[in-house]
Amino acid sequence: MASVSVAQAAERLGVSVPRIHQRIADGSLSAERIGAQWVVDERSLLRIQERSKAGRPLSARSAWAVIALAENDRDRLRPSGPAASARARLQLDRLLDPAVAPPAKEEVVSDLAVSLRSVFRNRAQRRLFRGAPADLDDLRADERWKMIVDLGASGIASAGVEGYLGEADVDAVLKDYLLVEADRDANVVLHVISDGQYPFPESRLRLAADLAEHRGPREGARAAELLHELALEWNAAER
Repeated sequence: MASVSVAQAAERLGVSVPRIHQRIADGSLSAERIGAQWVVDERSLLRIQERSKAGRPLSARSAWAVIALAENDRDRLRPSGPAASARARLQLDRLLDPAVAPPAKEEVVSDLAVSLRSVFRNRAQRRLFRGAPADLDDLRADERWKMIVDLGASGIASAGVEGYLGEADVDAVLKDYLLVEADRDANVVLHVISDGQYPFPESRLRLAADLAEHRGPREGARAAELLHELALEWNAAER
């Protein structure tokens, strides 16, 4: 993705240039120095802009309750209690209502992707790493994964590895495969969840959230399509 100047970043966020330099220094904005000037990664800038506009994300427990409801998994939803179930239904209705119409326009697709990222941000801690390409097949087959994300099933080609991993297994997996923190060249995406959390492997809603977090046009479009499919099915079931 493109980069922007510090002055442009300050204008877009509505803050001062020194504030942008502070964000670069504390790591909340990704940037690199080119000659005597800093340039800000636009993807990092968009994340901050989006979070300032988006509503408050759900807690991890509430996010998974919405996914359980979308899967009609009453057994996993029941322990949350009737009040939590009612809140999950309200949140799911709010998420799916704008997706009832086919997402034909780019602006609609973008808005749906933003909603997915906002609502489900806390379902897991998303961490990006770089691993040796020769190790990726072994990493993908590792039994410690709670669930591997199959982007290929959605028609999105991916040479990397993406999946859900319990907190207790993270350090060992990082060590065993010598994974290093990365950003632009990441080929491993870890969604770190609480130990014991069921990741709903067949959930299209969870997959839509995974796709939306990639922030690419194809991934966003497919996420919007999945949300549209779910909206139609949800409405039909409610009649």
